[in-house]
Amino acid sequence: MDRTKIVFIITKLELGGAQKSVLYSAENLDKNKFETFLLCGEGGYFDEYARQRIKNIFFIKNLQRQIRPFKDFFAFLEILTILRNIRPDIIHTNSSKAGILGRAAAKLICKRPKIVHTAHGFGFNDRQNYLIRNFYIFLERIFARFTDKIIFVSLRDLKTALKLKIARAEKCRLLRAGVELKTKGNFRDFSRARKIKSLGLNENAKIILSVANLKPQKNPLDMVRAAKIVCEKIPNAVFLYLGTGELEKRAKNLIAQNNLQNNFKLLGHRDDTAELLATADVFALSSLWEGLPMALVEALSMELPAVCYDAGGISELLQDGKNGFLIERGNFEALADAILKILDGSFKFDCSVVDLQEFDIKEMLKKQEELYEFVTNDRNKDT
Repeated sequence: MDRTKIVFIITKLELGGAQKSVLYSAENLDKNKFETFLLCGEGGYFDEYARQRIKNIFFIKNLQRQIRPFKDFFAFLEILTILRNIRPDIIHTNSSKAGILGRAAAKLICKRPKIVHTAHGFGFNDRQNYLIRNFYIFLERIFARFTDKIIFVSLRDLKTALKLKIARAEKCRLLRAGVELKTKGNFRDFSRARKIKSLGLNENAKIILSVANLKPQKNPLDMVRAAKIVCEKIPNAVFLYLGTGELEKRAKNLIAQNNLQNNFKLLGHRDDTAELLATADVFALSSLWEGLPMALVEALSMELPAVCYDAGGISELLQDGKNGFLIERGNFEALADAILKILDGSFKFDCSVVDLQEFDIKEMLKKQEELYEFVTNDRNKDT
């Protein structure tokens, strides 16, 4: 029996939940049933990892996150050529740019594949210019018309798609992106004191951890502003920020302006996120828009209270006043106050209020395989 050929397409293998999910799927789908291929842009954090782990990988030279009409056209031609050579049964696109170019190319293949798209958060948001926002909504509606199934990682995005008439309900599926769930029990030989010392911090430091790129979406400057308020009241508070991005220089300048060099550390990309979560006292995010951040899932699985702006699907995980605090977007003073409540011990949290099993990456893979088999059976009926 021939295996089902599945092509995953994602814009770039940056450090993020969407990229980790795609890589896990491409690497771990049942090899007796599926043959996987991966198409992506160059220059991502996981490029070398993907080269070593994914047999059938193609880097698309002109595929970039930014809108560049000339490069986008050539990226489209590259994708189209590769897809015609592979002749896949299913094309699974991820992220907005790859979703548009990949689905457009799929439409032009003679042997029409089934098309699955995962919305890891929309390319439009309520802070954009009215015309730009509505143009992106228009594009989502157009490309949804020839998509067989659209996966949403958050219920909020699914409801948004239905409300804006991007897709009919029968095309939509809620399927959580997954992570490898870990608890503090996974770190029996772990020493918090030793970890703090390795970071060059005092042993009595109160640690607030953020895992997010330094990009406008993640809004790191508000975290610096909140840190200023927190550290004025708790001088031994230290903010650790994992990630890189275009706002790094501005973040460094704001840290210096507020004399926070000893209290706010930009750590870049690291491979010890789980250990840092086990070390932290609070997990915090100041994102202005989101899909559903996997770093928050990891934090809650480690029984770490969280303080986040109420963006995207965060409220599906974070219950205000129970396992952390939901803060109005842009209100960094309230963000700081919530962090202070946790650090001073006045907030008693309960991370068991949310069942995280649906976010287990093995459960995600199982449901993906079921979906692929479902659309493949539909394809066979069509032929």
